[in-house]
Amino acid sequence: MTAAEFLEARGKPHDARKISQDEAESGAGRVPEDLIEFWMQYGVGYYANRNYWLCTPVLFEGFFRRLLANVPELKADDLVAFGYSSLGTVNLWHRAGRHFTFSLDVGLLMDLTSRSRTDPPPHDLEEIYRAAGMDMPQNAVELFLEARSAPEDIWNILLAATSADTYRAIYDDNGKALTPQLRRNLGELSQDEIYVRDRNAVENLADHYQKMKVSEAVSRVPGEIHYSFAVEVAGQQQILSQTIVAGR
Repeated sequence: MTAAEFLEARGKPHDARKISQDEAESGAGRVPEDLIEFWMQYGVGYYANRNYWLCTPVLFEGFFRRLLANVPELKADDLVAFGYSSLGTVNLWHRAGRHFTFSLDVGLLMDLTSRSRTDPPPHDLEEIYRAAGMDMPQNAVELFLEARSAPEDIWNILLAATSADTYRAIYDDNGKALTPQLRRNLGELSQDEIYVRDRNAVENLADHYQKMKVSEAVSRVPGEIHYSFAVEVAGQQQILSQTIVAGR
């Protein structure tokens, strides 16, 4: 997907804040160039009824570099934030074209690219081709394996993250849509604000959330990081998890 296709699908960011040249350059060599051009032309603002906010690396500059310093085989300086959800899930871009997320409330770092790159070919591959009106080529499995190793597309990531349907499908433990309740109880979010759940709460209910600045949420991140990633073993995907002391 291109920036122009994303713009056609989602439009310009709402309540956008113009950024300076220096702020734009904070992403130079760290995020795709067309994202920097998008920031410069349209600014950073919200999508999906204030449930997803674009940001530049400046918002979290230094934080992830310190916090993730102890994650094995990962150079924290290679990761920068480019957006975050109303519930505090930050999208991180790795300069090698990889996608990570970090949940500020529970300290969960997920290597999403490792999942896509170890995903085995679907068992119904032939049916997928047939549904698309195509004959399955003899090298369909090889084509699948080749495609999964391609660099991530940051615009596809943003397209999914800015879908309003994504947030309508989040429910609390009573089976009620969560984000509308949070807006009624706590008010709309402004830039650099998120809804944060009390980590001591057993149940996931709207009454257990509060609204706070991103900077405050960052200061409350747990002292341990839960790092989730996937590996391939004998052609099958395994999800592994490590608990790592957060850098400070």
